[in-house]
Amino acid sequence: MVCATLRHSIPKSIVYCQVHEAKRSLLDFFYTELGKLEQKRLSALLNEDPAIMERQSALAKRLELYRSAQAEIDTVAWSK
Repeated sequence: MVCATLRHSIPKSIVYCQVHEAKRSLLDFFYTELGKLEQKRLSALLNEDPAIMERQSALAKRLELYRSAQAEIDTVAWSK
């Protein structure tokens, strides 16, 4: 019974690992290709409201400012 289970489990495990690796590879390629697209093309693909896209970019800029301010505060705090 154990041998029969192993006979069925091992090929399934091998195929699972192959499919999992292929999926990861395809997703990496897909994300790389999406990252290369320009903003207008990407927004057309997403079919989002332009106001929402503008708000997201404004929030991303604000987040970057907050992070740089936090890094500056940390630098000053550690120097004392």
